[in-house]
Amino acid sequence: MRVLFLNQYFPPDPAPTGVLFREVADECERLGHSVDFVDAAQDYRGGQQSGGRMKRELAALMRMWRAGKCRERVDVVVSGSSPPCLAVIAERVARKHRARHIHWAMDVYPEIAVELGEVRRGSFVAKLTAWMMGRAYRRCAKVVALDADMANRLRKYDVEPVCIRPWVTKAVLERPAPDVSPDTEWTWIYSGNLGRAHEWETLLRAQQMIEQRGVDARFVFQGGGPSWPLAQARAVELGLHRCEWRGYAAEGELSATLLRSQALVVSQLPAVQGLLWPSKLALVMSLPRAILFVGPVDGAIAAELRRFPHAGIFAPGDAAAVAEWIAARRNGGEIGAPLDARAHRADALAAWGRLVAGE
Repeated sequence: MRVLFLNQYFPPDPAPTGVLFREVADECERLGHSVDFVDAAQDYRGGQQSGGRMKRELAALMRMWRAGKCRERVDVVVSGSSPPCLAVIAERVARKHRARHIHWAMDVYPEIAVELGEVRRGSFVAKLTAWMMGRAYRRCAKVVALDADMANRLRKYDVEPVCIRPWVTKAVLERPAPDVSPDTEWTWIYSGNLGRAHEWETLLRAQQMIEQRGVDARFVFQGGGPSWPLAQARAVELGLHRCEWRGYAAEGELSATLLRSQALVVSQLPAVQGLLWPSKLALVMSLPRAILFVGPVDGAIAAELRRFPHAGIFAPGDAAAVAEWIAARRNGGEIGAPLDARAHRADALAAWGRLVAGE
C-alpha cells in the first residue's frame, strides 16, 4: 500500500510530532508499504516565537492541501492535528485519492483553542470549527487518541477512538545509556517547550518558598516556547536567585541533561485535560529519577503516574505542597522501576502497523 502522511513538521525539523510520524512511516516501510510526506515547510522552534500565527497556519493548510491532492494516488492518508483543522484538509485529500483516512489527534481542536482563550467560547468560529472537525472525525476510518481522557473528549463526536500513547523515539533509545550521576547541587528541571497549555506559576512559587526556607535546591527551565518570556519575567518579579534558564538540549544529549537532575517536571493546565498529552512525559517516565507532575489530579496522566512510587502529583496552585515534596526528596526517597520504553515503543508501532493495514 501507499501511505501519505500529513503533518505541519517532519524531520529534520525537531518537532516531537514530526519525529513520531517519521517512526510510524519507518514501521510502514518495514512492513512493505511505500510512504510519502506532506508538511508545511515551516520551522517548529522558529514558529513558536513568531507572530502572525493564524496567517502562518492558514498558509500551511493551503500548501498541504495543494501538495496532498497532487501526490500520486495513495491508499491511506494519516494526518496529525498541526496546524489546527488539518483533519478537515486531510479528509478532502483522502477523498480525492479514494483512500482511508486515519487521524492522529495530537491536539483536539477547537476545544484547546477555546480553553486557552485563542477562540471565544460559543463564537461562530468555535461552532463552525467544531462542526467541520466533527464531520472529519466521523469520516475517518479510525481516530487515534493519546490517552483515555482524550478518547472521552472525542467520543462526543460519535467516534470510538483507539488509544496509542506516545513513546520514546529510536534516536534516544539507540544511544548508549549515559553514565550520568546527578549534580552534587540538588536540581529539579522542566525541560522542553513551555507552551500556553503548561502550568508554570506553581513551579516558580514553589521555588520561591524553597529559597525562603533555605532549602538547597536549584530549579532549571531548559528549552523555550511562547510562555518562556512570561515565566522569566515572573521569576524576576518573585526575586528568585536559584532559577536557571537554558536553551533546548540536542536530542542526543537530552537524556543526559535530565539525568543530571534529581527530579523531572511535567505540567499541564487542568483546562486542557484530554486535549493534549505532554510529549516529554514518555521520556520522563523511562528514566530513574523522581517525577513531579503539576496538573489535573483526577486524569489519565495522574493515574498513569501513580504506578511510580517516585512520582509526586499536585494540583496547580498547590505550591506549598510542591515545595514540601521537593524538600522531602532533597533528603532522598525510593525510585521504583521506570517504564520499559523499548517495549512500549514496539507495542505502539505494532498497533500503528495494524491500523495502517486496516486490521
